[in-house]
Amino acid sequence: MGIRERKEREREHRRNEIIDAAEKIFFAKGISNATMDDVAEAAELSKGTLYIYFLSKEDLHFAICLRGLDIMAGELQKAYDENLTGAQNAFETAKAYMHFVDHFPDYFNAIMSFESSSLDNVDPAYRSHILKPDSPLMAFVKVVEKGGMDGTIRQDIPAKELAVLLWSQVNGVLQFLRYKPDFLELMGCTKEDLLIHQLFILKDGIIRSVV
Repeated sequence: MGIRERKEREREHRRNEIIDAAEKIFFAKGISNATMDDVAEAAELSKGTLYIYFLSKEDLHFAICLRGLDIMAGELQKAYDENLTGAQNAFETAKAYMHFVDHFPDYFNAIMSFESSSLDNVDPAYRSHILKPDSPLMAFVKVVEKGGMDGTIRQDIPAKELAVLLWSQVNGVLQFLRYKPDFLELMGCTKEDLLIHQLFILKDGIIRSVV
């Protein structure tokens, strides 16, 4: 390994250590309450050194979101099965997304917080990332397009529009379940039952009607 390659490898290692430290701080204190001073202390770096790698707290937030999106994409890719119909794959993809949120809630919260601002104000690299062929959103597009071709998913709504509807509806329910637990208790509902029923509502909404 040459000197240049070794330095680049060391820089990437240090960068990942900083992101590791930032995750611990952001997830424990909340993104709005965390500071770059907190991250520098956790990473055992001077604040000046920290700024060499990340120019702002938003840059660190962005890096954490990309990690979360990569994990999410992996979960959705594992759920895809060539032997299933498009409708079945859509159902399994939604289930995998819910599984991700249940097992990686801190990443989900970080992503939702980052995306709460207008995409016009979001790092262009993030906008490119969510449109990559293997991104979570495009996983929904993939199964909807497959269902359109095999006749199991309705075709009266363009595939990308239907995929966005699925994505946003699942997000809405998941955010409600995470932030309104008292309401569930008041209504005598369980998270598990609501998720199951939501999946069936989504499935019924996208399946192609056979006359």
